Amino acid sequence: MRLEGKVAVITGAGQTRGESIGNGRAAAVLFAREGAKLVLANRTMVSLEATRELLRKEGFDAECVVADISKEDDCAALVKTAVSKFGRIDILHNNVGIGGRDGDTVNIEKSAWDNIFNVNLDGAMLISKHVLPVMRSQKSGSITHVSSVAAIASYPLIAYKTSKAALHEFARWVAFENAPHNIRCNVLMLGLIDTPMAIEGYHQATGTPRDTLRKQRDAQVPMGRMGKAWETANVAVFLASDEASYVTGAVIPVDGGLHTRVG
Repeated sequence: MRLEGKVAVITGAGQTRGESIGNGRAAAVLFAREGAKLVLANRTMVSLEATRELLRKEGFDAECVVADISKEDDCAALVKTAVSKFGRIDILHNNVGIGGRDGDTVNIEKSAWDNIFNVNLDGAMLISKHVLPVMRSQKSGSITHVSSVAAIASYPLIAYKTSKAALHEFARWVAFENAPHNIRCNVLMLGLIDTPMAIEGYHQATGTPRDTLRKQRDAQVPMGRMGKAWETANVAVFLASDEASYVTGAVIPVDGGLHTRVG
């Protein structure tokens, strides 16, 4: 097992209700299957409990912590819980990201801009800030931040796009800064993935039938289909494992080739 004996903190490990599995929940399941000990975080316990129940059905378990990574006290408490429970943190998989009330530069509200940045960029900084001292003391660790192809595409979501583009540069700096400590930091740049957050969000916002949304999104991808959360989780496992021991500062597209159309 590729993550045997490693302790993994996964943020955004719950998900919106829907027909498919989300990226954070899929990552939790695959990390457990590969032998990792899990500390799962999300803003709501109900969603975390659903993830833990899925894990228990396969004979695994997880420590669950309600945390909002845009709040520094929550980040500190999450790290403290992981260290108290397992004595170390080998992996941070930061799956948190939000959009909402976004749009073009003329129409976006400052409050919406601030909220998106507080979670997508400030949150990534805060959870990294509190995990890094633990990893530095161990002289090892792997951090993966989840981003979006929106960072390089001309999507009409100025706050979301800009926050994710900034996340790429933040992660590159963390990689450079912490390489002497044997800590790696990478980015998963996801394309159109068939998750509840994506499908349910657009369905509720526009009223477009789910099947129609899926066909529209499939048609945008060079491979002709959206990805599945299990596919993103497989790449996350690789980056967290020792197989990726010489990979750091990378922004890795997991998007069926969508970045080749926009990048």
